[in-house]
Amino acid sequence: MSLLQEILDKLHAARAELQSPGTYEGLHREATGIFPVNYMIDGAKFDLTSIHSQNFQTTHSLEWGSNPQKPASYNFGAMFGTNQMALHGMVDGQGNLRARGQYNWIEQTEEQQEQKFSSISKIQAQLATNSPQSAVVLEQEITGKDYSISLKAVNANPADVPPSWAPGQPSVTGIFSASYLQSITKSIALGVEWTLQRPYPDTIEPATSFAFRYAPPPSALPLPTTLPAGSTESPYQPVNPKDPTEIFTATYVPAAGMLHSSYWRKLNQRLEVGTEIQCLLTPFSKGEPGRREAVASIGFKLDTVYATIRAAVETTGKIATVLEEKIAPGLSFQLNGEIDYAKGGAGRVGFGFTFEQ
Repeated sequence: MSLLQEILDKLHAARAELQSPGTYEGLHREATGIFPVNYMIDGAKFDLTSIHSQNFQTTHSLEWGSNPQKPASYNFGAMFGTNQMALHGMVDGQGNLRARGQYNWIEQTEEQQEQKFSSISKIQAQLATNSPQSAVVLEQEITGKDYSISLKAVNANPADVPPSWAPGQPSVTGIFSASYLQSITKSIALGVEWTLQRPYPDTIEPATSFAFRYAPPPSALPLPTTLPAGSTESPYQPVNPKDPTEIFTATYVPAAGMLHSSYWRKLNQRLEVGTEIQCLLTPFSKGEPGRREAVASIGFKLDTVYATIRAAVETTGKIATVLEEKIAPGLSFQLNGEIDYAKGGAGRVGFGFTFEQ
């Protein structure tokens, strides 16, 4: 009995030193966050944000696409948030509604935030005037000190028409997934996700994916060598010394032959770099020749006192960059461009203004 207790005590002591691995859905978030693709504007965009209180704000957005066949659009958005709850909705000129909300069942005290304990219920809805485009996503996310669990259902219908093999039984259709991510050492986390796609009663497609995350102990970041005139302290966002400064992540779906890997590193307070590789590897068979395809990209994010620059290059011949600059308090400007040499140099340019009052 004493031997068993000793083993349990050692396991408990070892687990106390483990760090939070984040969520399965956010495994590649650090790397993908520096690439400009998620921040591109196609044409022109103007946002007017009114901050009514600490918890409530509204946004008016006008957008003109570069494609003449795409008409100008208007969106109205509203956001309400507290320490435990967040609600956000947006409706366009055609009456299409997009909304999301979340509620954290664990009150976020300083201790809970430090240990990253949370139990969050989420809902996302897209209600379109064209009903086939409507969707509802339900999710429950539980995060502990060294693990995370996520359950998700997309367009779940528990009483759909019966399948052909069971005429008298209603079927459950939708897309369902469950994931688990666990830190096993101070630097390594392993995860698994199971997904069941059943868009129609007679179609069932299960899939399993596996994840590996390596985040070594953080290293001390060098301070900026120069400061703005008249400033004695660094104007850049402070860095939490407990947060990782480099992360390698890989996810693999055996059934589809899809491998996604990324590497991210924070070099200092101002500069982050990252690379990403997505591979499709399907085996040879009698009826299929198999596929060996891959796309790699490398990019960086650079913060200055008043601006943020993102840029990336892909092996497909595509180059993109985004500049976000604060012109004055409450006024920011964005300029982005993209060129695709694989398509003969085709490109696009976009710009936008954001006003806050």
